[in-house]
Amino acid sequence: MKKYIPIFLALVLAKWWFTDPSIDVDTNGLSFSYIVEYSGEVSRSDTLPLLVALHGNGDTPQDFYDNVLDHLDVPARIILLKGPVSSNRGSAWPWSPADFVQYGKAINEAVEILAIKFPTSEKPILLGFSGGGMTAYYQALTHGDSYSYIIPISGKLTKDLLGDAPIRRGAKVFAFHGNKDSVVSITGGRSAERILREHGIDVRFVEFNGGHHGIVNEIRTEITVLLEEKLESLY
Repeated sequence: MKKYIPIFLALVLAKWWFTDPSIDVDTNGLSFSYIVEYSGEVSRSDTLPLLVALHGNGDTPQDFYDNVLDHLDVPARIILLKGPVSSNRGSAWPWSPADFVQYGKAINEAVEILAIKFPTSEKPILLGFSGGGMTAYYQALTHGDSYSYIIPISGKLTKDLLGDAPIRRGAKVFAFHGNKDSVVSITGGRSAERILREHGIDVRFVEFNGGHHGIVNEIRTEITVLLEEKLESLY
């Protein structure tokens, strides 16, 4: 029997090592998986600015980090949440009014718990791409006071998706959308901008010459500069 104990322990450790951590929230009894990365020269116990990133539908947190955020130089903690909605393409973010009712508040609750779990300076920055960008827009309207800045990229929002959720302003919003986007039309981004302005939210909406994946092509440098500037401001 004793000879099997090391094997059992190895299997337990392997499961722990290769499984992303998760956070449970009270809202609708949901759980969110996430990964944690760091930029700059830091100790993991440092009090740092927090960047929360939401990948596109069908992507993974690790791929999104590797393709978009792994070159940041400003010391920061980067937490990438995994989309909680299962789809035939993989992990996704809320896409319907019912989805936003189920997940909208829970996502904000997860971010608030993580900002306490990890030593965090000031309120976090929220960045979302595509499906994650839709969630970022929704958070800007319904939980804006939980964030310092919100950066939706290639996302959309309509009044039916917002529903009758209470409005909580707070974060400055920097939004980006390609004028040749064939996945999420730029009209969806323009709609989100109008809704934010109608509710008195401070938003800068940038239309760039490019397609859906401009975050890794046309505007990658601009996004990097913006993130580093805003992370610096949270020290």
